[in-house]
Amino acid sequence: MKKHGMKLKDYVLRLDQWIPKHWAEKTASELEKKEIWARHTYYNSKTKEFKSLNAEKELDVTWDDDHLTYKQELYHLIWKAIEKYILIEKIGGETFSFWNGFSKIRFNRYRKNQIMSKHVDHIKSLFPGEPKGIPILSILGALNDNYTGGELIMFDKTKIELNAGDVVIFPSNFLYPHLIKPVKKGTRYSFISWCY
Repeated sequence: MKKHGMKLKDYVLRLDQWIPKHWAEKTASELEKKEIWARHTYYNSKTKEFKSLNAEKELDVTWDDDHLTYKQELYHLIWKAIEKYILIEKIGGETFSFWNGFSKIRFNRYRKNQIMSKHVDHIKSLFPGEPKGIPILSILGALNDNYTGGELIMFDKTKIELNAGDVVIFPSNFLYPHLIKPVKKGTRYSFISWCY
């Protein structure tokens, strides 16, 4: 683990094939059959309303589907990814022992021309239910790769290519803005969870 002279990009951890590809693809195929999705919104703390920044283009989301074959396995691998990030790869547990857990999984669906606008994840209203917390790490996983477009962009121009089963973890604060470019063909499925 590096301790001195780290740059912002050094705190992004990519875990290739962290989730077995057949688990990821099975989850994507199960989500494809799901009928109820909601349009993604952002919370505006000034107006105290949830709104979409690009209503006609924002992605669709659903929370923690109980009918997924590999749901418990996904939770276990998210936990292991957070441990790897905090204890082994990036921080070291001795200076970062105050995290409490992670949120329910939110699944994301991006159909043709859908995006996620540029944003950061450091907001208390980000995940529903209890417990509540302010995200400190974002854990993003790819469930399929049979689409074009839909690139994850960080730091305004850094493209992060994700294949089915890949996971990327990064701090949720203002230093890590990110977005998803429009999907050009197919449907992109991913998941997100937040360590708090």
